[in-house]
Amino acid sequence: MDGVSLVGLAKKYGTPLIVTSENRIVDNCNRLRTAFERHYGKVLFKYAVKSNSNPRIVSIVAGEGFGADASSAAEIDIALMAGIKARDILFSPNYASVSELKYALDRHVAINFDDTGQFDLLSRYGIPDIVSFRLNPGFGRGEFPSIITAGPKAKFGIPQDAIAGAYERAVRKGAKRFGIHMMAGSNVLEPEYFAIITSKILDAAGRISKQAGIEFDFINIGGGLGVPYRPTEKGLDIDKTARLVADVFRKKCAEHWDRAPALMMEPGRYIVADSAVLLGTVNHVKRYSVTFIGTDVGMNILIRPSLYGAYHEVAIANKVDRPGIEKASLTGEICENTDIIAKDRKLPKAEDGDIIAIFNAGAYVYGMSSQYNSRPRPAEVLIKKDGKYVLIRRRETTSDILSTVL
Repeated sequence: MDGVSLVGLAKKYGTPLIVTSENRIVDNCNRLRTAFERHYGKVLFKYAVKSNSNPRIVSIVAGEGFGADASSAAEIDIALMAGIKARDILFSPNYASVSELKYALDRHVAINFDDTGQFDLLSRYGIPDIVSFRLNPGFGRGEFPSIITAGPKAKFGIPQDAIAGAYERAVRKGAKRFGIHMMAGSNVLEPEYFAIITSKILDAAGRISKQAGIEFDFINIGGGLGVPYRPTEKGLDIDKTARLVADVFRKKCAEHWDRAPALMMEPGRYIVADSAVLLGTVNHVKRYSVTFIGTDVGMNILIRPSLYGAYHEVAIANKVDRPGIEKASLTGEICENTDIIAKDRKLPKAEDGDIIAIFNAGAYVYGMSSQYNSRPRPAEVLIKKDGKYVLIRRRETTSDILSTVL
């Protein structure tokens, strides 16, 4: 990666180990920004901190001029720690406590409310500078059913027939500036879908403007920009996506307002997913009616395959020049039969001590990891722009696991 031997890093720092390329993160930011600047102009990008919340990673994204979308008070702190100004953070919690909402209010962070009741809870203490509500448009799309964040059965947002009332309520309580948000897709690879959701949120915003008598500072079409996890998948055409979104945005804004609101997006996975590789070591290979390659990377570190049935491409890093001759499943050390990282893959014959590489490990890997079976979480290394590398998170120890015990 970037001229640095991953096998060498695994030997130097041990495994499990997540290795991230700063160059790749910067390239992804540039590609996204350039596409939208070409077709629309300035777009307010809010990096979804939940996708990868390591402050060193967030600071790279911040250095590219991106703000932050935070889903918790801790993510607000991480964004601030990474150098993002409070005015460039959007807080989008789900069923948040009043103390957490007040935390954002006290720091003058714009709040994207999941429901009217959340706004009512906070209004006793004050009104945010900008009030936004999350629209549930009644439909959604995702790589797996469990990551679809909109639709009749989704726990997020306010239905179309109720959201105008939320804004009317906010006006009565003294709100002056407004935004609107929708997150109707996750890891979507079809450009046309983003034009559909842009049209949907703008039509809803137009109706709300007339009914509530307000104007919008921003229209946030959410994230959901997909990346290919399988070798057979074609990557998202980001230039086409930007062109389709821009065309719809201009057209719909002209229908509803004299002055167009700002276009806002909150990419996360698109920025960081393919920037990192997760490295592990083969502990033992079991060959009977089926072959299991037992490694030190399990569902405690990478839960997506067990939780969603997600696919991650894998390789034996020290044998990449050898053909795949053995069908095997890659497993971890966790006492669960669902602890399978890759099932029935054709790989070179594995041996104890081999180094495995799991790709697309930059998004929703460390952030979703756990200490299940009392196993420490991995270390992280960053390969910087100049090709030098640095440890950006040390490996946990048993002392860390027990650090909160009294």
